[in-house]
Amino acid sequence: MGEETRTLEEAERLIAWLQTELEHQRALNGEMRRAVADLARAFQETLARAHDAAESGDIERVRRLTIENRDAWQAYLQQIVAAAQPKRGT
Repeated sequence: MGEETRTLEEAERLIAWLQTELEHQRALNGEMRRAVADLARAFQETLARAHDAAESGDIERVRRLTIENRDAWQAYLQQIVAAAQPKRGT
């Protein structure tokens, strides 16, 4: 009977750990979705502004917007990478 009790306790601990991990993964997935949505919005906004600048013939503005877009991509990609990293203490 002692072996069965120990096995049941181990199973309960494993279930609790798995539930905690599931919640952690759900939180990470939420962070990832937000980061990707921010990235998409930033890209669409700068792309639209660059298109407007190109239509008006303002090549210098297109250049600045392209650099801004590149920098935004880098920032959001870093955010996505950070969201994917395991958090300390969890």
